[in-house]
Amino acid sequence: MKLRTPSGVMVLFVLLVTASLSAQQANHLSSVERLPDHPRILLLQDEEAAIKKAIESDSTWAAVHQAILSECANLLEQPPVERILEGRRLLGKSRECLRRVFFLSYAWRMTGDERYARRAERELLAVARFTDWNPSHFLDVAEMTMALAIGYDWLHGALRKESLQSIREAILQKGLQPSLDPRHSGWATASHNWNQVCNAGMTYGALAIFED
Repeated sequence: MKLRTPSGVMVLFVLLVTASLSAQQANHLSSVERLPDHPRILLLQDEEAAIKKAIESDSTWAAVHQAILSECANLLEQPPVERILEGRRLLGKSRECLRRVFFLSYAWRMTGDERYARRAERELLAVARFTDWNPSHFLDVAEMTMALAIGYDWLHGALRKESLQSIREAILQKGLQPSLDPRHSGWATASHNWNQVCNAGMTYGALAIFED
């Protein structure tokens, strides 16, 4: 089972997280004054039980779960992504960061193993220290913002206070603020997939740090 293809484990993982939860979350954003406590994005507190039930009852989900944990074990020994452009894009690094943070955060929430939280924290802080997330190609910013938003939200109870601050500031300064710059916001009126991807990334970022 290949872990690096968009049609592989990543897609199945998203389905696994969301399959049993959609009906439970319809009214969580009814108030703009206060959002639910962390975690509040995709998978709320204590909703891991639904996933564990699916894993226990379905061999396909069990295989996906084990593949994610195996990949997370490999990630423990790998260095964080670096800010290396491919042409004018940072997109490959943004997507790799998203994949890693999604998997590692999931693994921590499902197992409680602190190794996964600490490794995800290293990844998040490394990206937070980048000079920027390449706003001239805003798809890169959107996917990086989504990565940090999920990590910030899902690992909120495991991250150190100073790490939370650094990640929060990066989401704001390198994700949300550049989205308001007319030089970089053409996606907001686009009719192609940049509209969905960039709006999703900015929404995740705003939800993650809403109270701050």
